[in-house]
Amino acid sequence: MLWSTKEFEQKEHKAFIVSLGNANTVRVFRIGKKEDGSPGNITGALDFPQKHKAQIINIGIASSGKFIMSISSDTTMIVWSIKGDVLSEINTNHMNNSYGAVSPCGRFVASSGFTPDVKVWEVCFTKSGEFHEVRRAFELKGHAAGVHCFSFNHDSTRMASASKDGTWKYWDTNIRYDMNQDPYLLFTGSLKWSGPCIISLSPDGRTVAMAQHLGIYVCNSSGQDEEVIENVHSEISSQLGFDNSGKYLLSAGEKQVHILHNITGYKATIEELVELEKKANGQAMKERIRSQITDARNALQRILSDEESNGHVKGK
Repeated sequence: MLWSTKEFEQKEHKAFIVSLGNANTVRVFRIGKKEDGSPGNITGALDFPQKHKAQIINIGIASSGKFIMSISSDTTMIVWSIKGDVLSEINTNHMNNSYGAVSPCGRFVASSGFTPDVKVWEVCFTKSGEFHEVRRAFELKGHAAGVHCFSFNHDSTRMASASKDGTWKYWDTNIRYDMNQDPYLLFTGSLKWSGPCIISLSPDGRTVAMAQHLGIYVCNSSGQDEEVIENVHSEISSQLGFDNSGKYLLSAGEKQVHILHNITGYKATIEELVELEKKANGQAMKERIRSQITDARNALQRILSDEESNGHVKGK
């Protein structure tokens, strides 16, 4: 289903993509306009050639609009042009794939699966915008079993991964991979419950959220547990992610989407601003930072005192 939002009215959105279960391929839908100018008159515009032999488990589109990624449950990942031409077909060598994604910055595609690593490739274009190549960028190595899921922050300088070995890891990926530099493991945490895990990293990289079993737990960027929220859904979340501002965490499951305040993110922002104030040079700079600290603390206090927050702040 497609909902109209303010952003749809403010920005021209012309199409969206879906994966088709029976046809096992990607379809592009064109978004037209109704008589009143609002989005509507949605029509199927293009079906990509059927290239996947196994079931497609995820798709993604680059924020630049230059390419589309699809990944199937075998070892196949395909990078497509938006017109449905195959730009590159990648063998992930995972034995089987469990997850695949396009980075929010639109530069990378990545996969995880049966093997204990996450593989990341860069999708390269020329200065004139023509596709050039897909090349191996770096790998996240260190888990002892297959990786359920992984997540990028907004500029791909941080990543998080969750594994069947019962751990999750937080990585510094702000590296010179073209000089064969490997990502830095910042710390390793333990998963709360058994079974599959969905992990999501906030755009600023300050908050890590994990959905597992029937609950969600949230950690800060130092690996400390901040919140444990049990029985969010009657089954594991099907999707977990932050909005672009990082203020809200969204969890989809069954026939509902829960929207939660990112309290951990507010706390991390305040801690970072306090440290910046200590290092600030000049009274004007200190005053600006103090004003930001006050605003953040007031916003957090409003959330914590809001009895209509469905017990989110009491979830631990």
